[in-house]
Amino acid sequence: MMLALSERYADHYTVDGDIFDQCTDIALSQFLASAEVGEGECLEVWEHWNTREGRETYAYMTVDTLLATFAVSSTESNQDNRTVLMPVQVEDVIQRDRSYYNRYLRRALPNPLRDAKQLVLFSNIPHTDSDALQSAMHSVQQWCSRANLARMYSAVNTGG
Repeated sequence: MMLALSERYADHYTVDGDIFDQCTDIALSQFLASAEVGEGECLEVWEHWNTREGRETYAYMTVDTLLATFAVSSTESNQDNRTVLMPVQVEDVIQRDRSYYNRYLRRALPNPLRDAKQLVLFSNIPHTDSDALQSAMHSVQQWCSRANLARMYSAVNTGG
């Protein structure tokens, strides 16, 4: 299918990024549906991946957007005992530069964006724990824009 959607370019084929993403989303959805009902090879691949990386979640967002989205969304969920998902300590958010990839980008592109992997340890903070909430707000200040800090502050203090 991808070959039919591709265009020849010198000695290889290229495909529009949006078309590729759409096809990949469909294929991934079909794979996950098959794994969910226990279909042989899909289930085996899924279990292998889950064993290897199942405790990690990947999100393609900036740290700023990720932290704000988690905090705001967690306050909006129906909970008997309200909690907020945020890192509590400054050390709970780490950025690891990918130097090898950045070197490649500098050679391949005129003005590349810097690439890095961000690691965030979220804690489920009870809404009633004002000390932990204050510490959490402090821990995200260096990563978040003022607009997202305001969104988070408002969500924590108004319930969503």
